[in-house]
Order: sequence, then structure tokens, then C-alpha cells
Amino acid sequence: MGLLKLVTQPNVSEVRSVSDLRIPRDLSFFEPTYLRHWVNEVLEVGGESYVVKASDGVASGIFVYDAREKTGTIYTRSREVFDCFYGLRPFNFLFAEVRSERESEVYDIYTIDLEAASIDHRFRHEVSMAGKEDVNEIKRFMVSTNSGMNRRWVNVAFRNGDRCIVARLGKEIAGLGWLSLVNDVGRVHSLYVKPQFRGMGMGEDILYARLLWLKSNHARSAFSEISRHNLSSSRVAMKGHMSVSGQIFQYFRTSSNPRFLLGPRPSV
Repeated sequence: MGLLKLVTQPNVSEVRSVSDLRIPRDLSFFEPTYLRHWVNEVLEVGGESYVVKASDGVASGIFVYDAREKTGTIYTRSREVFDCFYGLRPFNFLFAEVRSERESEVYDIYTIDLEAASIDHRFRHEVSMAGKEDVNEIKRFMVSTNSGMNRRWVNVAFRNGDRCIVARLGKEIAGLGWLSLVNDVGRVHSLYVKPQFRGMGMGEDILYARLLWLKSNHARSAFSEISRHNLSSSRVAMKGHMSVSGQIFQYFRTSSNPRFLLGPRPSV
């Protein structure tokens, strides 16, 4: 008589606070401090977060989701946990470190050792660190490129210590890029330059300004996630001496592909 194999689904519970999470270092490419930072930001913008725990209570997978944008990110190396989270909420696009047979777009994770790097750059454009007085202008700029974005991200990002570098031509914001510093690890993300100002070295200026700020604030490293289809951003990252050290994958349910991806989502 054959043995009956019982298949059980992972036990998913909702995360109400980052204090509820015990995150092992090998859960994800991203460090536990960043995962907590992103979960906290998602909750603050009105989003949701879920966790699958192993028998010892340690997380084996985390899912963050923004219902306003219908976007989500899965942090796990387990295919079983990935499949469980994949069908949990309807999405326009979803990021994960697990590659499956489903259609996906590859994002390379670029990193740089800031302690060892010598950063020298001649700026061609005026760049500056945005202040709270620039919040509404930044929101207008970002919404003009992606009307479906959750506008609460901008205020939450500033409140949690994220910074925004802006490049101006006259009084107009021509491009911007965000950065964060959690403990001693930096992230550069959400770079966007208006089409009419591209090819002028503005994206390179914004990248170097962020890397210089991170290095001056004692970040030991920095990372950025860039689509392989985004050749201009990849070239800028390599000019900044960043190199590929990992990948994540973007899954689609619709053709939605916003340009701005704050919080736990990759930069473009």
C-alpha cells in the first residue's frame, strides 16, 4: 500500500509592526536592516506586509504590498514561499528574488564598496539636496511621469530619512534621484531625467552626488537595482564604478511599468 503524502501550505500571517519580525541574514540578498526599513515604510503609506515563519519563529519569507499601486515585493529564497505569496494579492507588477517559469524581466543589482572607492567627478549641472520645502514640487514632478504612484511615499520617505537629489535647469527640476542610508549601507534609486534633458550627463551628475553624500556619511557600500532594458541607467552605474552582484525579477500581470519605484522596489 502506497504512502499518502500530505501537502501543506505555508502559514501566512500579517505583519503589524517590524518588531514582530525575526529576519535571518540569508533570507534575502538585502540585509535585515533594509527589510525592516522597507516593511516599516510600506505600513506607513497604508500598505500591507505578510510573513511566513519557520518552526522556530524566524521569517522564511516576507511580502510587502501597496494596494494603491497594486505592486508588491517578495523576499525569500524558497520557491514554496514564493508561490504562496505570488497569489496572495492582485498586482500590476511584482518583484522577487526567485526566478520561476512565469514571464519576468531581469533587474541587475549593482553594488559599490564605498570604503575602497575613490570618487572623483566634475559636475556639469547644478545639483542640490532637496529640502522639505521642495516636497510638493517633487510630488508634481513624479506624478507627471507616473500618475498611478502612491503620493504618500514622498512624505514617508522624507520622514524616514531618505534624501532626494535634484538637478535643475533654471528654476525647473530636470531630473532627480533618491537615496537612503540604513545603518552603514546606502541605496540609490528612482533616478529619472525628463526626456528633453537626456544625453547631457545629468543622470551621471545625480548618481555621483548621491555616492559622494553616502561616502561622506560613512556608508561602507551602496546598491541599486536596474532593469537590463534600461541601458542608459546601466551605463551610468558602471561609470560610477558599480558592478553587478545579484539579480531580482519583475513579474507582470498587466503592461503597467511605472518609472518611479520608491520603498522596497527597484530603481530604474
